[in-house]
Amino acid sequence: MELWRQLREAGLVPPGLGPPPRALRGVSPVDSPGQTLTSPGTDTGGARESLLWVWEELEKLRQAGVRLLGQLCSVGLQMKALQEDLVTILEEEEDSCEEEEEDEEPQRKQEEEHLGASCPAPSPPDFEMTI
Repeated sequence: MELWRQLREAGLVPPGLGPPPRALRGVSPVDSPGQTLTSPGTDTGGARESLLWVWEELEKLRQAGVRLLGQLCSVGLQMKALQEDLVTILEEEEDSCEEEEEDEEPQRKQEEEHLGASCPAPSPPDFEMTI
């Protein structure tokens, strides 16, 4: 799965977490469930239909799982990009705060320090995603 590979390369997969289950990585493990569930000449009646219905529902769940895994990987990559953007913005704000402090009058600077209104230097949040 391409998105999983990108997530791993970006360093966003927690250590010790292996690849996604085989059922979420590729094509359905059974091409035609009716062929593997019954043997020729066996008359199973409603049981065969029920079993086919179960296989169809399981396939739908597998497909939903594949879509959800892809979406989680996409969200993780987007969060990484947003975190990098946030770091850039915070660094720019910090630089502008330093420039403002250099341009201020000494008396005004003393007043701000007294009031506790100095420019804060927040750190970016640490995003973590668990799959």
